[in-house]
Amino acid sequence: MFKPQVFRRSFSLFRRTPTSTVVKSVSQHGNEAIRIQRVRIQKRVFTTSRLAGSAVVAVGFWKLLDWLNEEIEDEEELQQQHRRARRPPIPGEDANDKGGREITDEEEGEWEEQDDEEEEDEGLIFLPTGFSRPRPRSYYRGSDPEWQTFVRLAQDRPRVDKIRGELVTTVRDLATKNPRFTFLLGKIDPTKGSIWIEVKFPDGPPLEYERPGIQLTEDLTFRKATQMVDSLHHKKLANVLMPTAVANSVYSDMKMRLHASWLNLRKYAGFEVKQSPVQNMFKGLPPSPGMPTPTTQTPVAPSTPGAPAAADAEKQAQPPSPSLPTNPTLEKLGLTLPDPGQAPTMNLAYFRLMLMKYRKPMAIEPPRGTFLVTGLVEIIGEKAKMTLDVTAVYDPNMAKYVMLNSRARSMTKYKQQPRGGP
Repeated sequence: MFKPQVFRRSFSLFRRTPTSTVVKSVSQHGNEAIRIQRVRIQKRVFTTSRLAGSAVVAVGFWKLLDWLNEEIEDEEELQQQHRRARRPPIPGEDANDKGGREITDEEEGEWEEQDDEEEEDEGLIFLPTGFSRPRPRSYYRGSDPEWQTFVRLAQDRPRVDKIRGELVTTVRDLATKNPRFTFLLGKIDPTKGSIWIEVKFPDGPPLEYERPGIQLTEDLTFRKATQMVDSLHHKKLANVLMPTAVANSVYSDMKMRLHASWLNLRKYAGFEVKQSPVQNMFKGLPPSPGMPTPTTQTPVAPSTPGAPAAADAEKQAQPPSPSLPTNPTLEKLGLTLPDPGQAPTMNLAYFRLMLMKYRKPMAIEPPRGTFLVTGLVEIIGEKAKMTLDVTAVYDPNMAKYVMLNSRARSMTKYKQQPRGGP
């Protein structure tokens, strides 16, 4: 007869006996028809124990957050009391009957900046909780030493002319030593060329960026804090997360390719097609550096008995074709790989042009205490002339340029050949 132990093992999740063993065991006891039915018992999702445990965890987490908020508020109150105690006393002339007076917003801002500078210290660990963001912009005041330096410099006309001359001399000397400029323009004369230079004093220090986070202090306590971020890193991260220039360039390139395919289809169908000047311009461009140039083989004339030496000379003049690496495993299967040098490459000339159009250079913000010197500098060479758009940062305390950026604005050749041919 049926043994309970056998059936318990067949329905158990662990040490399950194979079905063939159960069938053999039952057949030995004289049973011919065997029927095995498996049953799966599904537990309820919301049970009493689970609901009680979830409620306990939620209440505990809420109490923890409430306790942390109370600690932060208490710490802020203590910091404010400490700041009030360290503020300078009010002069007797400005005091009212009660020995005090109303504090202006400017004084409050100055005290807050001083307190922030004094209390600024690095903790043990900083855990960022978000992306960087700009801080509120500040501006120079008339009493700031940076603004006083700008005022004295603006009244000193000879020094301003000297600063402008230093920029022109520096740019032309760098162009003379650069082989690319020499190749395009020929021999450069650093004493010739027009200039247009102007000095721009900023209204305030550069915009600063910070990212929020949680900081572990030396007392092994966590607190909300912010960390300063370099403006260059912030702008690069913004370009990576929002690549608008690349997206616009890809859209323009795909639009041009689809339009060209549509024109080819109309031409194949027999309709008259008028190509735009942009397509005609890019049609004559050479392929990109990564694209292989098509090689045409000249037909070999039949050899004649009178010129065997010429044929031998041509064979010797032709360079031997490089042998491609072969894979014996693929050769046995009858498979061959294509030549990497003959692989088709996409022409990205229009994409590069659109990328140069949409990509904007990063705006230069002068550091604190410096000012901008911008303008146009013309470079005269033997073959052509070029105009550069120059942006530099000058530090009056160090009496030198600390940053220089230039890009080509235009180039004119003295002898211009017709592009359409003779």
